[in-house]
Amino acid sequence: MKVSNCNEYNKFLQERGNVFHYINDAIENWYENSPKVAGGNNVYSDKVVILIHIITYLFRIGLRQTVGFIEKYLEQIGKILQIISYSQASRRFKKLNIKINDCRVDKNDMEDIEIAIDSTGISIYNNIPGHSKANGTDRKYRRYEQTRCNARDR
Repeated sequence: MKVSNCNEYNKFLQERGNVFHYINDAIENWYENSPKVAGGNNVYSDKVVILIHIITYLFRIGLRQTVGFIEKYLEQIGKILQIISYSQASRRFKKLNIKINDCRVDKNDMEDIEIAIDSTGISIYNNIPGHSKANGTDRKYRRYEQTRCNARDR
């Protein structure tokens, strides 16, 4: 691969490592594009449901606390969006039939993690040197289009 503009490429790599990239993508696609059912709740996109469950699993907090976290985050950034209820998020996640694989060496280590979302599920890895060589066969997401987030502040 030949890089013609190093500045743009560096910015691209830094943006790809931003943990809020997936959050902002979920905010842009907050509601499903289907019509609202009369008297029913807003239909939230699958990205919102997945985002809530990633945060719940990663930080080991309950769905109620995660919904509160997302609600306060939206308030902080000035977005006026209705938040999905914890029970609806739980039901929707079960219907999506997505599994979360936590492949981190130390489950308490929150520094420099990598989240991969693909057709096989959600995988969480430590982003340490040599990890891909040692566990090359376990990292199935390499074959699919992927979304990668890095929790380290840059």
